[in-house]
Amino acid sequence: MSNEFKNNRILGPINAWMFKMLSGYMNYLFGKSKRSLFKDHPETVVEIGPGAGANMRYLKKGTSLIAIEPNIHMHKNLRASARKYGIALEIKTLVGESIDLPDDSVDFVVCTLVMCTVSDPVKCMEQIRRILKPSGVFVFIEHVKARENTVLGLIQNLMHKPWHWFFEGCHTNRDTKSLLESAGFSALTLEEYSSYSPFVPIIPQIRGRAIK
Repeated sequence: MSNEFKNNRILGPINAWMFKMLSGYMNYLFGKSKRSLFKDHPETVVEIGPGAGANMRYLKKGTSLIAIEPNIHMHKNLRASARKYGIALEIKTLVGESIDLPDDSVDFVVCTLVMCTVSDPVKCMEQIRRILKPSGVFVFIEHVKARENTVLGLIQNLMHKPWHWFFEGCHTNRDTKSLLESAGFSALTLEEYSSYSPFVPIIPQIRGRAIK
C-alpha cells in the first residue's frame, strides 16, 4: 500500500466545499455523540483526517490540535475553522498509515468517518496505538459494513464503486468493527447503531473508545 495520498484537483475542491456546507447537518447527526466522546479531552488532541474541521466545535477553546490531513484541498477550511473556534492548529500533510509523531507521545486521538478512506486501516490503527501513551484514549465514529444478506448490504455493494470514486477512496462496506476488535487495544467500548440519513450506504455505524 502507498503511504502517499493522491490529491485530486477536481474532486478535492468539490469535497472540501461540500463538507464545509454539510457542517451544520453533520452536527445535527453526530453532535450529541461527539460531545460525549470528546468530553474532558486533554489540552492536545491528534485527529486523523479532520477534513474541513467539523470536529473543532467540540473541542475546548485553546486546544492544540495536531491534524493529520493529507488532502491539501481541506487545509484552507481547516485553518478557517481553527480561527473560528480558537484552536491552535498544526497541520501535518501525512496519511494515517505514516504518522511522524514519537511512540507513546499523545493522550488522545480522534477519528470520525475516516477509517473508511485510509488505504491500509490495519496499519493506521497500528500507528494510532504506537503514538498513544499507555492508557491513552482513541475515540471513533465510523460507518461500517452492513450485515450479510440485507438490503443495506446490497445497497452498499452496488454503490461502492461510484461512492469510492467520488469520495476519494471511501469504502461503503469496510468491516471496521472487526478491525477495531482485533487491533490489540487493552480495552474497547463499542456501540453499533443506525444513523438514518439520505446517505443510505453509511447508515450502519459504530462509535466508542479504545484504550491502549
